Amino acid sequence: MNTINTFNPIEFTNLNESTSISSKTHFADKNFVAELKTALDNISQLQIQANNEAKAFEMGEANISLNEVMVNMQKSSVSLQFGIQVRNKLVAAYQEIMNMNV
Repeated sequence: MNTINTFNPIEFTNLNESTSISSKTHFADKNFVAELKTALDNISQLQIQANNEAKAFEMGEANISLNEVMVNMQKSSVSLQFGIQVRNKLVAAYQEIMNMNV
């Protein structure tokens, strides 16, 4: 009589190898999150700086020129648009991954 083995053979991996892989993945996740947070903070700082310079120009401060204000406003606008495009790409990539069949 043939008996069917209900257990599949399992290959055991070295615990140290699997731990190092997960720690590398965890480090990469933290690194990505840190870079994303830094980029968002930079965009926020550019927006704040541009708005403060615009207010200073409106109040008539002598050391602020219109050229500087306009250039900084454009820099903050371009950085915000770039951030929005990065977010859109991340959302699209997430949606594509979620729609994949496993």
